Amino acid sequence: MNDVMSHLANTESGMEEKKPKYLVYDWEINLATQEFSCDHDVQQLFFAQSFDSLPVNEFLKLVPRQQKKTIKAAFRKALVSDQEVYCHCCLLIPNALFAYVELSISRHGDQQLKGSVSPCMIVPGATEAAELFYSIFENQHQGIVVTDAETRILACNYKFESMSGYLRHEIVGLKTHIFNSSQHDEHYFQQLWDALNDAGYWSGVLLSRHANGEVFPQNLTIQSISLSNGKHYYLGFYSDLSSHLDRIEDINCGGVDLLTQLPVSERFINDLERQCEIKESANNLLVVAMQPNLSSDNVTNLKRQFAQYLKAHTNAVCCGYMDGGRFLAALPIVVESPNEPIRDIAKTLGLFFQCFKQGGEVLHTQVKTGKVGVSIYGVDADTPRRLVSHACQTLLELQPGDRRTMVFYEREIHHQIERKKRLETHLLQALDNGDVEVRFQPIFDLKARRIERFEALCHIPPLEGEEVKTPEYIAIAQDINQHTRLDAWVTGLALNQFKLLSQKFGDHVELSINRSFSDDDDVYEELKKLSLALDKADVSPDKLTIECTNVAFLLGKEKNRQIIQLLREAGVSIAVDGFGTGYASFGYLKDPLIDVLKINRQFIANVQPNSREYVLIDTLIQLSHKLGLTVVAEGVDSEQEWQAVSQLGVEYVQGNYIAPPQQLEQIITQNDYGQLPENGFVEPSHSIIRLANLQLKYLDPGDPLSLAYQYFEDSHSDILPVIDKKQCVGVVDRAAVNLHMTPNMGTDLESSKEQGNWSKSVNRMMKPVKCTLSYLTDLNEVRHLATTEPFPWLLVDEKGHYKGLVESFSVIKYLADS
Repeated sequence: MNDVMSHLANTESGMEEKKPKYLVYDWEINLATQEFSCDHDVQQLFFAQSFDSLPVNEFLKLVPRQQKKTIKAAFRKALVSDQEVYCHCCLLIPNALFAYVELSISRHGDQQLKGSVSPCMIVPGATEAAELFYSIFENQHQGIVVTDAETRILACNYKFESMSGYLRHEIVGLKTHIFNSSQHDEHYFQQLWDALNDAGYWSGVLLSRHANGEVFPQNLTIQSISLSNGKHYYLGFYSDLSSHLDRIEDINCGGVDLLTQLPVSERFINDLERQCEIKESANNLLVVAMQPNLSSDNVTNLKRQFAQYLKAHTNAVCCGYMDGGRFLAALPIVVESPNEPIRDIAKTLGLFFQCFKQGGEVLHTQVKTGKVGVSIYGVDADTPRRLVSHACQTLLELQPGDRRTMVFYEREIHHQIERKKRLETHLLQALDNGDVEVRFQPIFDLKARRIERFEALCHIPPLEGEEVKTPEYIAIAQDINQHTRLDAWVTGLALNQFKLLSQKFGDHVELSINRSFSDDDDVYEELKKLSLALDKADVSPDKLTIECTNVAFLLGKEKNRQIIQLLREAGVSIAVDGFGTGYASFGYLKDPLIDVLKINRQFIANVQPNSREYVLIDTLIQLSHKLGLTVVAEGVDSEQEWQAVSQLGVEYVQGNYIAPPQQLEQIITQNDYGQLPENGFVEPSHSIIRLANLQLKYLDPGDPLSLAYQYFEDSHSDILPVIDKKQCVGVVDRAAVNLHMTPNMGTDLESSKEQGNWSKSVNRMMKPVKCTLSYLTDLNEVRHLATTEPFPWLLVDEKGHYKGLVESFSVIKYLADS
């Protein structure tokens, strides 16, 4: 009674009787006799019988086959180390399904092992085992997957289904590589398998692919399991880390940053090297190092969102991540303007940052207020590794408070890009404020010797501190997609002012306007607007010519061709502007919708009679006339060019030599405006240049004798000019070269001294020219010159630049023929 009351009192006071945590039983093994003995309670529990001792093998029979290795290894360790050793195993006991026990083992002398056994858990039967297994397998905290030796999925729990997005019946029988995100490198997986084979398990963080295609981070432990029947399994335990991103921030696994799921810098460099190998030109790449301005709240989520957008929605060919919130992107430079690389670089970067603008205000602000460093392949870096290094170095130059947000490693590129930004801003302000002006330049009809039409050209008010020509503003308008807006401004102004030009120069005068089209424009709608503008300004369509360089976009679609045909039927003419460059190629000469061909300035500049450009223009004119096209030579800026194109039979000429672009007010107030030069020109058949050998090769003063000898071997001429800075400083004749030659030179008998003769410079054998003439000298003077002036005759232009040499045999032939 007292005991009962005492127990109740202890219970009420919260001091319930403490029970032992483990039951511990003693055992021992005689090593000499190999006999096992233990406490009476252990005998009943493990063997269901009483005994004084049993052979050790009887005890080991209770241990499953695979676990016997563990028990034996523990015994050996105790024997060798003289330390107490602990191990765990299952015992197959008679009155229960199995018992999970802890063994302690220690050596006592040379002939005895002693220890204790503690039953940790006894599973009485199959029902309890099933309930226990179910509770563990179908837990709510970890996903579990069981596979065979080939990693084919045998089973998974409900938690794994919810984590992966797959249902069990969808994945059973499939290999686990269906979860492979392809983010980690092969080395990472090789280490995983090495650990499984060597240690029997692997534990780490892995990026897995969800059933919906998304990639998410997870903790994973894989256990290798081998049974006594020879079967092998893998058991995987998964924990989703998507809601614990702070745990994986700036952690690199298998070449990938776990938070952003982007390659780390070293792997990014490898990706970049592959891009350089597959590109036609590795120089068409640049690398951007970015540090977006991410708010301090929830930075981990913002980093991940930024990385996902960078990878999926920009024009980057490969992306990467460095610690400290720095991102890397490699951008392909599309070469559209080979002579203006800054345009291509700016356009590439503009497209890249436009991608972020399309991602929303938050994303765009992160980039706009962040920092960017740029390195360009072939400009400031010659290897992918240096590209990354230079971009990151440049990024570090931007300090807090710096007004700059983007810096180039190459300073000259940086200055040019900054200048382009200023010009873009200035152009946009001019369009917004209506400050765009129009200038008119006449196109002359050479036969009628009058102004045939005026071309309307845009003019942007100057930006302080910058010298900018109109073509540069036009290129900028195209780069920032403002070309149609600029064209509309100029067209409207030109149509409104055209009537005053007609009144001044006659009703026959027409108007040319420029239209720039790209594949992003609705050409059909733009031409409809132009038709409405004609009606509004009360300008007859037959007074209008539309000049276009990118005729590919103008004529490429049937819908565009239909409205162009309607405009032409109304009287509008279509001109290919800047022929020979860009999109204006020979393929469009045969198009029946083309009326006028304007030869680009690059063919006209410094053109000389009988030069390649001269022959090309001549051929082009003849071809155009056969096709029924009108030809205009544009960019005629000198007397030489004026005379050359006049000789060639060009019908229409435009250029600063006759009249530069001017405002309407300036044009209509000039009484002598538009008068063609009265000095005329020399017909090609009457110019002395016709007697010169224009294919004659020339030498530099420092060229060796060997080169002069080779030129004479390849030519029938007996004289070669020596040219320095476009001026002829003398001539070398065949006789002078022969004087420096010996019979053995060029043979196997040649001496070292004779070998040295080949290197003598031609200025040592050069002679002065005693007769210098203008290359436009009339052929009627040749007969007189032949009797008064020594040969050869040096022909020069008005600047004294070399044009050709006239030798005696060509004069003799000319006089004989005439």
